[in-house]
Amino acid sequence: MRSRSFLTLSLVFGVIHASFAQDTSAIVFSPQHIFTLSTGISSHTVRDEMMSPLLYRGTQAPLTFSYRYRGSENRHTVLFNYDNTELNSSITRRTNDVAMSHYINNLHLTFEYTFSTRAAVFDDLNTSFFVGARLSSMFNLRNHYFLRDTKHMSAEQMTGLGVYLLTETSFQSGSDNFLSVEINIPCVSYALLNNRYNAVVSQEFDDLDFDQNLLWQLFKKGNVVTFNRLFEVQADVSYMIFVSDHVGFDLRYRFLYYSFAQYEDLFHARVLNDQFLIGLTVKV
Repeated sequence: MRSRSFLTLSLVFGVIHASFAQDTSAIVFSPQHIFTLSTGISSHTVRDEMMSPLLYRGTQAPLTFSYRYRGSENRHTVLFNYDNTELNSSITRRTNDVAMSHYINNLHLTFEYTFSTRAAVFDDLNTSFFVGARLSSMFNLRNHYFLRDTKHMSAEQMTGLGVYLLTETSFQSGSDNFLSVEINIPCVSYALLNNRYNAVVSQEFDDLDFDQNLLWQLFKKGNVVTFNRLFEVQADVSYMIFVSDHVGFDLRYRFLYYSFAQYEDLFHARVLNDQFLIGLTVKV
């Protein structure tokens, strides 16, 4: 009798254990590797107080490549953005639809790596909340053309570490489609091309040795800046929808604003960038 009871209990516990094992495996999130190539419309508004009091605006088609890793608990993202835009002011003079004076050629490059981990789950809303950090490097180069043959260059290059917040929402249970909202605010950055107090003179340029490596000298003369010199905020809203198991589209709006003090608190470069992007997505 005891042996029969022991055998019965063993079978019951075995069935219960198998049942829990099946339930656990059913809710495991399969890791996803997502590659996206995007383009669309990028709108720039720039005021470079060191060079001009005017506002310069323009639109262009940017190119963005991103890679996302979606694990069961963590998120990794790598992004590269390229945008080369002509910006015009209210007094830009044009001849045969070609800008001749008071315009800017603006080159904008961005590289980002983001890591975040799940901090909270709201089951009723099918939403997960993530907290992490973003390492970003941005280069904004402006050629100011006052006349066709008279120009001066201005730029910012900033590499910073910021606080990163992410939410992901699925509107249908079991679907790979999701809406994400991202916010990033750099807290500390290493900035090059600092302390320019007119178009051609900078404290960092005064003692450059032109017989040595200029890039290395400029890199060594950078400054660590926080909110006292740089205020920046970046926000992304994207909806990723899959039309098959491996192919989909990413619809994204990206907002970037920064104000960088070029020389003490006298001259600032203020940049506002809006992007509306559509991307082809491949999931593996």
